[in-house]
Amino acid sequence: MNRSNTMKIAQHAILAMLLLSLVALPSTAEVTTNECILDRTDDSITVVDEIGRTVTVNLPIENIISTDYRQMEVLLALGGGDMIVGVDSTFHERFPYFGLSDVPAVSVHAQEVNYEQVLMLEPDLVVIPTRQGASAEEITKNLHGVPVLVLSLSTRDHIIPETQILGELLDKEDEASKLVSWINKYDNIVEERTKDLEPQDTPTFFYEYMSDLQKKWWAIAPDNPSAGRAAEGCGGINIANDLQLNEEATTVEVEAEWVFSKNPDYIFMDFMGGGMSGPGKTEEDVKNNLDGLIEERAGEGFLEFNATKNNHVYVLNRDLISGPRWVIGHVCMAKWLHPDLFEDISPDVMNKEYFKEFHGMELEGTWTYPKP
Repeated sequence: MNRSNTMKIAQHAILAMLLLSLVALPSTAEVTTNECILDRTDDSITVVDEIGRTVTVNLPIENIISTDYRQMEVLLALGGGDMIVGVDSTFHERFPYFGLSDVPAVSVHAQEVNYEQVLMLEPDLVVIPTRQGASAEEITKNLHGVPVLVLSLSTRDHIIPETQILGELLDKEDEASKLVSWINKYDNIVEERTKDLEPQDTPTFFYEYMSDLQKKWWAIAPDNPSAGRAAEGCGGINIANDLQLNEEATTVEVEAEWVFSKNPDYIFMDFMGGGMSGPGKTEEDVKNNLDGLIEERAGEGFLEFNATKNNHVYVLNRDLISGPRWVIGHVCMAKWLHPDLFEDISPDVMNKEYFKEFHGMELEGTWTYPKP
């Protein structure tokens, strides 16, 4: 290799490193994200996606497919609903209030993709989560050159850069900026108000995974990309801090005795989407569902927890810790833990504000109980 070629390679490497350093991160992110835009021309954008793949997408994008229903909130919040030509089957089940009832389901959540159906819809871009049954490279191969981007668009540590990337791809930069500003506004409020808490003012909590789907005594660790990370920085200590978990296992089944040995001050119960909270549910509905779960575990000592005795057992719907609304759940937990610090902020009002500002709708329901 001659010196000229060597210098060019070095220059390109330095340029790539500089571009990667420009990735915009959430205000309290504790991890380094891969995703960024490497290059843009009038006809294409080259992107580094969530798992570090470099993908070039031709412009303009007119048709887009998402294979994960959680990705859809950002797409819709940016005003991209008319571009969506395919969704995953869970979208119609979990998010019917967003419409798109006539858009075909081309994948099963976190499982297979119907390649033949996707190709028939002629998408300009397919967005997949980090886990979609097959690898991104295999999906790309089976889609015969259709650009495939891995963008979860749902977790605290990735949603800001990924929303900005999507804004560029869809020519929705202003809409993306508005959404990012809304998320960061509330994230920064929580950070500012909890940063100087003393250890004695930092209660412990147990965050249980999929409580409504009877996955009882499953602990959510702090590194869990959705619920676990949304709970971090709220002025509390997750009792699952010392469990030996890794990137592939951020939830783990524990025993009631283990939880009792920690005797947390607060318990957050994750209602994943089993029809026990969310749109259309009244406070009474969710209260009865929570009371039923607590009563079922009375024989396992649930009534003896400090959290139960002090009425500090709370329901948090998964919609409020995934996608753009993760910050609502973040504020919600912070307010449960420190009501005196957040008297002026209502997660319920935030939720209404979100739907009005970014979806132009009013949606009634109960996503938390008791309301902070």
